[in-house]
Amino acid sequence: MPRRSRPLALALTGFLGATAALAVAGEWAETPHSKARLVSRWATAPRGGDAGLGLEFALAPGWHVYWKNSGDAGFPPRFAPGPGAGLDGAVLRFPGPARFELPGNLVSFGYEGEVVYPLDAQIAVDAPARLALGGRLDYLVCAGECIPYHADLALELPVGDAVEDPASSAAIDRWRARLPRPVAGQQPPIEVRIRSEKGDYPWSRLELELAAPGLAAAGPDLFFAPQDRVELGRPEFVAAAAGPSFRVRFRQLDETKPLPADFAVEWTATGLELAGAPLALEGVAPLAPAAPAAAPRRISLPLVAAIGLLIGALAALLRRQYQQIRSGVRP
Repeated sequence: MPRRSRPLALALTGFLGATAALAVAGEWAETPHSKARLVSRWATAPRGGDAGLGLEFALAPGWHVYWKNSGDAGFPPRFAPGPGAGLDGAVLRFPGPARFELPGNLVSFGYEGEVVYPLDAQIAVDAPARLALGGRLDYLVCAGECIPYHADLALELPVGDAVEDPASSAAIDRWRARLPRPVAGQQPPIEVRIRSEKGDYPWSRLELELAAPGLAAAGPDLFFAPQDRVELGRPEFVAAAAGPSFRVRFRQLDETKPLPADFAVEWTATGLELAGAPLALEGVAPLAPAAPAAAPRRISLPLVAAIGLLIGALAALLRRQYQQIRSGVRP
């Protein structure tokens, strides 16, 4: 175990002692750098409804866990419901992340301090009066170093007439509010303008502009889902008159395979405000396929032969003139 595990454990204990406990929660799975558990918004959950679940982390100072795109290092949490855990089809959701600068000019995306990942899952209409939920959690925590952990999480949830727990529902709602909203269908409508153009080889540039009445940038940042076809540079925020705008360099990872005509990247914009309320948005940005390399001009064989004969005749003429000059004969 790393030498600094003891002071980190003490710091983590102090941090958690200052954090209000949620009433409907499983036992903490503890490590020297983090704690994780399942929580629910319900004191009594409704049959056939949303389980109101979240995956809660409390982290030691300086340590973070990851978004769905971890950045240059790491991996996001993975939660696999156990057999008969009552969580079939559960989907882990990712709130808008923060950006962390790492040694070696690396960057990662995730959360520090505390985070609740909302977990979408339904309760069966024939669920028993007490529902045993659980599954295996694999995750990575990082600071100056990265340490992988796994835990078996469990939560016993009463089922019947729906009753919310005020503390846990407030915490889960706070993090659900940070989930990016699809930009399509927002009211008032948000206009998205996307352009891509060639830059200095091998880079191209993507410009993404958001425009809507009352849309402003409080602490703007732009993130992308994991990519295996392109490398995306660090987004540059530009304050435009119409609304927040970002510029991003990108290049193909394999130039021997042109991008498909319908290739697009998923983006998430955070740190926005609409009419004074915090807002994170997500959408899809098409990237123009790379222009194919110009084909070499074809020259016909007769023309090549004629050029060869001309070059040969000129060379023979130059040799004769050189020999006449050496022998003293004027050409």
